[in-house]
Amino acid sequence: MKRAAGVILLGLSACGYPLTQNAIRRWGVRGAAVAESACIGLTVRDAAMAASGVPDRLRSIPAALLRLELAAGLAASLAGLHPLLHARLPDEAAPAGTCTADTVRRAAVATLFALHTVRFGIYLRPGQGRRMVAAARRPAPGADREAR
Repeated sequence: MKRAAGVILLGLSACGYPLTQNAIRRWGVRGAAVAESACIGLTVRDAAMAASGVPDRLRSIPAALLRLELAAGLAASLAGLHPLLHARLPDEAAPAGTCTADTVRRAAVATLFALHTVRFGIYLRPGQGRRMVAAARRPAPGADREAR
């Protein structure tokens, strides 16, 4: 990825939480569906990365951030499903537990985007995310010929 495109994506990631909240305020249930789609998309991507063994190839902090982002994504996705499944008409009163559920959802989405932004920022700096052990174990090209 080119550096300029990475910086733009990093900025969008940093704005992810405010953008999702603005979408929910502006478009209601449709905005909540957009926010939920973003959270589920990040969660599925993180789960695929974890299942394919990416954390084993990362340094300890980026690997821990990936696992934490997966957990935050699961929490954000699960917390965001409730408002979508129990959507109410605009003139209906909100149930008593809605405030707590909304606070949990907001905290989970904010955590998800914060972790994603930090992790993405690490990956934009070359050599900061991956372990160097695998590269050190690999022989240099032509090294087997010199040993003969």
